[in-house]
Amino acid sequence: MRIYKTLGIIALFASGQLSAQDFPGYNSGNYTGVNGAFFNPANIADSRYSWDFNLFSLNTYVGNNQASFNLKNIGQTFGDSILNQFIGKNAGLTNALANVIMNGPSLMINTSKKSAIALTTRARVMENANEIDAALANQIIDGSSGDIAFPYSINSNANMGVGINGWTEYGLSYAMVITDKDKHFFKGGLTLKYLAGAANAYLNINSLKGTLNFDDVKEEAYLQNSTGNMQLGFGGINLDDFEASQLLTFKSTGIGADIGFVYEFRPDYDKYRLDDNSWRKDMNKYKLRIGVALLDIGSLQYEKDMQRSGAYNMDITGSEKWYVNELADVPVDDLKNYFDGHPQYFTPGAVSSDKKYKVALPSSLRVDADYHFNKGFYINVAGQLSLVDASNKAWNSYYYSSITVTPRIEGRKLGLYIPVNYNQLTKLNAGVSLRLGQLVVGSGSVLTALFGNSKQVDFHVGLRFGGLRKNMFKKQKRQKEMETEKESNN
Repeated sequence: MRIYKTLGIIALFASGQLSAQDFPGYNSGNYTGVNGAFFNPANIADSRYSWDFNLFSLNTYVGNNQASFNLKNIGQTFGDSILNQFIGKNAGLTNALANVIMNGPSLMINTSKKSAIALTTRARVMENANEIDAALANQIIDGSSGDIAFPYSINSNANMGVGINGWTEYGLSYAMVITDKDKHFFKGGLTLKYLAGAANAYLNINSLKGTLNFDDVKEEAYLQNSTGNMQLGFGGINLDDFEASQLLTFKSTGIGADIGFVYEFRPDYDKYRLDDNSWRKDMNKYKLRIGVALLDIGSLQYEKDMQRSGAYNMDITGSEKWYVNELADVPVDDLKNYFDGHPQYFTPGAVSSDKKYKVALPSSLRVDADYHFNKGFYINVAGQLSLVDASNKAWNSYYYSSITVTPRIEGRKLGLYIPVNYNQLTKLNAGVSLRLGQLVVGSGSVLTALFGNSKQVDFHVGLRFGGLRKNMFKKQKRQKEMETEKESNN
């Protein structure tokens, strides 16, 4: 992969100030099975399933504050021809986000009436960036003048940061019922995760100031009278030769954890009591459910590849011109060689002597409240608050705060979810998620794209198998009927 594709994807798959939740809509339900451990590890206790196996579940998300998607151009989203729609040809700063999650083979089983365990696997790729100058990024990618008025002034006091992190998680979850007293039900859960990092890369540009101009003869843009500081870092596998199977590569290691609690208010608890004074396991018994989870605690430790990493002071003065589209054909892993080969523009700076560096997981606090109106009709309100400060650490992965309201109709075999999300990056988006037995499929933005334009594209699909809890109430009722019938015959 050449630099024009790589930098384009990085810039597009960057992170704004707020982001949508993973598996929107579906994550609010009571029939997520083993996948519920990823949203709140307490979910697996008192589950509607006696056991559950996830074959695969995929969630993808791409958003940009300058993008505009509808169903007519959705098929072009990942093509080179639409890169500028992600980055934006207009002057100004671009924020965007890309997130890919693959939940692999995972198993949940109940160990007792009040506890459950789960073994989970998950592969993740996050690409984050912040405050990318859209005009400059566009010139690096395709070199055309576009809609930019030259000369174009760049005067950034902020950090322009881009970063990629890919890793795999192997988790062990345990959850148990803590309190079960009539109206009040409380459970908690913990997941411990072994982390295997495959790759990390970042580019951070501080205080970039200069002028972007256009050479009408060469038909290329160039920077002049420009200054700034740049840090370039790599750890793990080479990005130019990256393949999905390499996510299983152990280039770095770490320990992570999730912890969560769920409270349920059950005013009609007596309706669910069985003859042996236990409770029905096949039904949702609450009127109000409140969940709190601290997710993605921990970090990965990478060994910095000094052959690809470096620091530079940009100093383009006088009549000097640096044609930015020269980067288009440079492999991303050869960026250091390119900058070292142009000392007239990029003076090597001091590089940290630390051979290892830590990459934070995208820690977040998730809080949700779920209200059960009647039978299978529910409404869920969920918020996700980021706990990672990555403003000066482009190598860190991070989510951002969001709020989602999801009305849903949910039963044992069927679930229909309508997530409505608002965030500062892509504003208002609405979608649909559908659960049909073992299959779930949906998008958090498809309704917005159907009736207008959306600034994000996301999709999720999954296939899992589970054993739903049996209705012991019907069994007891039938036994009583048989006993009554036997007595009458005698």
